[in-house]
Amino acid sequence: MLFLKFVSTLYIVYSMNKQITSLFKYENWANARIIEALGQLPETDEKALELMAHILLVQMVWYSRLAGVAAPAVWEKKSLAQLKDMYEVNKKILTPFIEKQTKDTLNEVVDYKNTKGEKFSNTATQILTHTFNHSTYHRGQIVERLIGKLPQMPVTDYIVFVREK
Repeated sequence: MLFLKFVSTLYIVYSMNKQITSLFKYENWANARIIEALGQLPETDEKALELMAHILLVQMVWYSRLAGVAAPAVWEKKSLAQLKDMYEVNKKILTPFIEKQTKDTLNEVVDYKNTKGEKFSNTATQILTHTFNHSTYHRGQIVERLIGKLPQMPVTDYIVFVREK
């Protein structure tokens, strides 16, 4: 009986780590598609660039809270070239961070302050899940801005990512 409980616990931990890693890979895949689409626009859409910068900045804000390092601002104007650079830097920093997560680190409660200075506590899993959902929300806003401006809209649905894997 103890062995079955151990195997069950290992499976849950493996599944949780695998799901977080999958969502992170999806996040990178979807962000790359949006950045590519922004580069195909006949005219720059400043609001879309600002929203994409916000997505990438917020990734680093939450990472900073999890890692206990200084956080950047959450709203800054960036050029398309700067977005491409930010995307690569985020991926380089966040990939090893996500890959080394364990049951203990994913369930660890993190104390942090939001941008208003209010104190909160959440698990790393809750924070990472929020970050992925936050990005999805803003990518949807960007896609809405692109309607009618591109011959083919970027598809960023999670199920499409899974099918393409």
